[in-house]
Amino acid sequence: MRNVLALLRREMNAYFASVLGYVVTIMFLFVMGRTFYQIVLVFRERPMQMGPMEALFGMFWFPSLFIIPAITMRLLSEEKRSGTIEMLMTAPVTDFQVVVAKYLGAVLLYTLMWAVTGLYIFILRHFAGDAASLDLKQILAGYVCVLGMGQFFVAIGLLASALTKNQVIGAVIAVSAIFAFIIVTFWQGTTATGELAAFFRYVSPFEHVREFSRGIVDVRPLVLYATGTAVALFATTRIVESRKWR
Repeated sequence: MRNVLALLRREMNAYFASVLGYVVTIMFLFVMGRTFYQIVLVFRERPMQMGPMEALFGMFWFPSLFIIPAITMRLLSEEKRSGTIEMLMTAPVTDFQVVVAKYLGAVLLYTLMWAVTGLYIFILRHFAGDAASLDLKQILAGYVCVLGMGQFFVAIGLLASALTKNQVIGAVIAVSAIFAFIIVTFWQGTTATGELAAFFRYVSPFEHVREFSRGIVDVRPLVLYATGTAVALFATTRIVESRKWR
């Protein structure tokens, strides 16, 4: 555990010792802030069935498709390209500890970015005429969903970074995999028929966000994301270990 914490501290320093962490965070906050502003304007003009935060959670695809690949693309690919991966592995740490620390660092950054959007709740409480429309249980459930989903996509991004020495290629692989999971499952869920459509709706992140942001907490999607995360981290560890056989 001590090794993981030391490596985690190294990862967080790497994010904010360079411009990457600041650029990605600013991009996320700008897009989500602008979206929140537009949502508030729409709600002022005409009431909607969904709440403002529920509408904001519907924007989960932006950080999933673009922000997560941006914060994960360098995790292992840059270590391979610069040769520091060999120096890192000579330290008294295991491959699994390195993978877990890099994963936790990206998850922590992703969580911190979403945590800032919690300020929107106080803004709505202060300025909204109908404060009763803010159901904190529903909002909390929405955060549980987007964070649970995010930790799975971070694992995918880390796996993509482990597959190549090129950060851009790693980002493209991550975007492609996440896009397939988010968009393709949604598209198939609306166009397919019968049991196939039911299956895609069951695994569709859009369906999960819609249900959770309405306060319907279903542990099955969380189990799905946790299982996918475990598989991705296992595969990433095996890829990192494979360097010993080359």
